[in-house]
Amino acid sequence: MTVTEKIVKRFEELLNLGQQVMNTRKSPGSNVIGDDRVDAEIASQWATSTQNLIERVFGKDSVHLKNINKIAEKYVTYSPAVRILGILKAAKDDFEHDFLFDLKTIIEAEVFDDFLEQSEYLLEAGYFQPAAVITGCILEDGLRKLCDRHQIEIDAKPKLDKMNADLAKEGIYNKLTHKQITAFADLRNKAAHGNWSEFTQDDVRAFIGWVRLFMQGHFS
Repeated sequence: MTVTEKIVKRFEELLNLGQQVMNTRKSPGSNVIGDDRVDAEIASQWATSTQNLIERVFGKDSVHLKNINKIAEKYVTYSPAVRILGILKAAKDDFEHDFLFDLKTIIEAEVFDDFLEQSEYLLEAGYFQPAAVITGCILEDGLRKLCDRHQIEIDAKPKLDKMNADLAKEGIYNKLTHKQITAFADLRNKAAHGNWSEFTQDDVRAFIGWVRLFMQGHFS
């Protein structure tokens, strides 16, 4: 399960818990003036967990968190719980529809960096051939994500060369970058097909270094 999928799953869990809170609604009694009540223990747990998720996903200065904090600082009765649930639904919708661009970019950058570190480890251990394959996969995945971000249509099983050409055509990067990706794609193909005598450890080191700079330029 990806980080994004885990976040969406947590949103869904809290939406379900919020509905449970709604289901505990009860009248305060005929001799009491005020809003309908909800189970205080469940409501408190739910509101706190919701604040935690919103802060971790959107940040301390997000409008989602500020709105929830204003509501949750007082005793949570039925009407405030309804408003919190509405904010939670809006937050999930914003996240799923890419209005949280910065966090997704950070997650992607961290994932790319982790795999590049694996490539570097293999390279330094003398396994430069598999390091080239992994680095090629990282580059291909990066191009796929760039196509998705810029709404460039891709096939179900997109080819690196076509994505590279389409991204350059749309001006996402220049012709020099396009040519460099083409050259490194050739290195990746040689490694994947076992033509290991056709490139060196230094070639792979340059490949990893270039991909790291490329990813930092587009995913940081």
